[in-house]
Amino acid sequence: MRKMLAMLLAAIMVLSLAACAAPAESAPAATTEAATQATNQAATQAATQAATQAATEAAKEEPAEIIQVDYYCSIGAYLFTLQDEVTKWNEGEGKEKGVYLNIISNINSYTPDLTALLEAGTHYDLIDAGTANPQWVEKGYIQDLSEIEDAELKDLIQSYSPYLKKGTNYQQGVLTGLPLEVVPLKFAVNVDLFEKNNLEYPKTWDDVVECAKVITENGKGAGPEGADVFGFGGTTWSGMFQRLVIQSSLSSVGKTWWDPNTETYDWSAFKKPLECVKEMYENGWILGMDDLAIDPIRARFADGVVGMFPAPSYDYAVYTSQFPAKCNWTVIDMPTIEPGEAPFKGGYMDRNGCSIDKIAYEKADDAKKAAIVDAFIFLNSDYLNGKIYESGGMIPYKLEIIQNATPNADLGPQWTLFGDITNYTSLPLVPDSLVPLEGDKHEPVLSNWCHTPGMPVEEAIEDLNTRYNAAYAILKEDADVDLSSFAYEYNTKR
Repeated sequence: MRKMLAMLLAAIMVLSLAACAAPAESAPAATTEAATQATNQAATQAATQAATQAATEAAKEEPAEIIQVDYYCSIGAYLFTLQDEVTKWNEGEGKEKGVYLNIISNINSYTPDLTALLEAGTHYDLIDAGTANPQWVEKGYIQDLSEIEDAELKDLIQSYSPYLKKGTNYQQGVLTGLPLEVVPLKFAVNVDLFEKNNLEYPKTWDDVVECAKVITENGKGAGPEGADVFGFGGTTWSGMFQRLVIQSSLSSVGKTWWDPNTETYDWSAFKKPLECVKEMYENGWILGMDDLAIDPIRARFADGVVGMFPAPSYDYAVYTSQFPAKCNWTVIDMPTIEPGEAPFKGGYMDRNGCSIDKIAYEKADDAKKAAIVDAFIFLNSDYLNGKIYESGGMIPYKLEIIQNATPNADLGPQWTLFGDITNYTSLPLVPDSLVPLEGDKHEPVLSNWCHTPGMPVEEAIEDLNTRYNAAYAILKEDADVDLSSFAYEYNTKR
């Protein structure tokens, strides 16, 4: 600043000297006056240019104060894309606003590490609270976004109003974050195996069984290096039935095992797909139910020895990066229970965006608070979400972002198919973690039923319905427990 003032003073001195310039002694009066005027104008113009240049150079050397905003994030899948876009923002719009967004990434042990930091009094401006850390809300670490008086932020929140959800975005009455991405559950098929066996893609669960039978019976030693080929993929993973059978069937049933409208547990609507899985297992048409965890069965699908496998959208990265597919594959909507068009929308899992740390925000002065909000708005902007979608990183909530985006040319067509969420909606929240259940939870009960020859599914369903509903009734009697996040009007009709 001192240097700039010195240069401006020098320019003023030049102007002053120009104004005092004397005419040439030998020139006539008129000529002398014109020459003097021209000289003064030239000197003034030169001095003005010098002053402008001096001010510009001084501004470059001594920029306005930049306020740093620290974001301690848990992002891994699209971290490189995020860092690139943040760098561009820091050098452009962020710099204009006087804000520098600093990304600190921890993708391996985020929750325990940040919990320890918060409890020790170390607070970052922005953090990823998500839905897995309700204790952070209880301890007052998370700022309620709706209480911040900022017009641009309020407009952003309003733009997400159709997607804001209790228990996800609103936790204990606090708007903790905005919707970040959806993870639709679809159905991956091995195109090569279907073409080889002259099969159409399955439209119902009965079709799934028939296709699995044909692919398996024709696949003895037909895989890579003489491996046997199987029609369907199963796993010992604890979410096998929950994720790959029940939640995936939302388009047929309109709910999961928990119905928010009636506040009841009921597995009976999933009798058909459960029995289809057991039929495939007992006939040897399914690989992995006895000995393969979730990643190994994905690897077998990528190897080309599994014909079909339910797939959340993050499986795109699995089959392109983690286990690059050796077969041609695509994704379709989940097969339905009954023939015909699915009566309900399919399901996707929700992910929350970043949160503002309440402790850090309250301690900040007005300028720092404004900088935190500016950084938060950028991280939740349609522009950034669109760029991450285009790179294959995540699928944003807003359809207009997807429709206006152009995925990178090197992305496979599966990514665009995963991104078609026209007829998909959020899966309901379930109170399973709160109910005082006696006995085994639903996943081991269903796994045990599937592995027990001759055991009817009705027996397992009745056991689950009875115990879970009884436990929920006990939970409702606890006046200290707020169950409003799990009991609400839930409509998934197309």
